[in-house]
Amino acid sequence: MKKEKNLFRSAVSCVLIFVLTLCTPLEVLAQTVNNRSNILEDGTQLLLRVNEEFKADSHTESGVINSTVESDVYSADGSRVLIKSGTPAFIEYIIEPNGAWGKAGKICIVSASTRTIDNKRVALRLNKCKNGSSKIGGVIALSVLLFPIGLISGCMKGSMPKIQQGSIFNATTMQDVVVE
Repeated sequence: MKKEKNLFRSAVSCVLIFVLTLCTPLEVLAQTVNNRSNILEDGTQLLLRVNEEFKADSHTESGVINSTVESDVYSADGSRVLIKSGTPAFIEYIIEPNGAWGKAGKICIVSASTRTIDNKRVALRLNKCKNGSSKIGGVIALSVLLFPIGLISGCMKGSMPKIQQGSIFNATTMQDVVVE
């Protein structure tokens, strides 16, 4: 009796699997393969080129640097260009200002964004910091050599960093994006 029930269940399972296989349209399976040509996958790498020379200002806390996508970015299956080279991109930054006693300023690039060929926004991940030059050595030397007048050199500030025109940053997409 128990053997017959197991045999019956196995037969029903086989029939159901066979029927589902026949009833699944091949068109649906083909669409899932074709949709890979419309997907910009999470983690896809892009190169961003800075359009203008950027010198950080100690009075601003954050902002945007104009840039462009350096080369074409392709779909998950590599068959279609989803972001064309030359597409505008915007790099967002945060500034840590320079300070007294020769402390250098710092600029951290935290994120960026660009657009696909169908004008969808793509969030990009960047993580790079650049420091200006510190003047702490000069401050210490002046303070020691010209003590007590040299203590005024504590008012000297370090410099703020620059990002040269044409600098290239490596960015990656933060999520999958479906492009029409």
